[in-house]
Amino acid sequence: MIDTPNWFLEHKRNPSALFRFFCFHHSGGGASAYFPWIEQLSPHIELIAIQLPGRENRFTEPLINNINDITAYLTEGFCYYIDKPFFVFGHSLGALLSFEFIKAIHERYAVFPLHMIVSATKAPHLPFRVKRLSQLDNSSLKEELKIYNGIDERILQNDELLDLFLPIIRSDFSICENYRYAASKPFPFDILALSGTNDPTVTEEELLGWSAYTTEKFEPVFFPGGHFFIKEHQKSILEMFNQIGENHYSLTGKPLV
Repeated sequence: MIDTPNWFLEHKRNPSALFRFFCFHHSGGGASAYFPWIEQLSPHIELIAIQLPGRENRFTEPLINNINDITAYLTEGFCYYIDKPFFVFGHSLGALLSFEFIKAIHERYAVFPLHMIVSATKAPHLPFRVKRLSQLDNSSLKEELKIYNGIDERILQNDELLDLFLPIIRSDFSICENYRYAASKPFPFDILALSGTNDPTVTEEELLGWSAYTTEKFEPVFFPGGHFFIKEHQKSILEMFNQIGENHYSLTGKPLV
């Protein structure tokens, strides 16, 4: 069995933090995408980046494209983190994984996050409508990846790097392509849904579909840009995350400073 703590990367530990912030990466990505965020987050927030196997520090481990297996490992590993309130963020594939993660940890530990933030993906119950990329040949897949405008050009132009990268992204794409939604009750916490106005993978209607998953406040926010708008608007987005933390802590009567 894979050691479950490896799924949760603490790039800079912050034992005095009031909240934890679990971040799920996009298809083909890795936990390191979120490490630059740490310096811009409130000191009251500890960032924990989820790392799927087969990439970065887990490159030698076999890829996993079964969402139930992924959720099972994450749920088991979460036992180390149930002592503090937390938020959850996921971009693209990461949003889908975070959704299943939240359901699983509530079933096992009877806990919910304080807030859920989803980015660049449709609501889980809506049909999969975009092209199935996991079955494309290398040349076709490379051309499709250019549309996303988030893949490092150095990878796309280097055949050796591409040979290492394509199996990872195929595996990740297949998670979304083979996902089967199981009905669930709305969550008792706020959901913030983010999207790029020119994202070819998700429509405004599909993003607004996340409103069905909360009995509390739902807030959609649209930024200029495509699928990886979070890179262009990182500062503004992290300010939103910090404000979420401040709002939750201020409910105790002790505003963050």
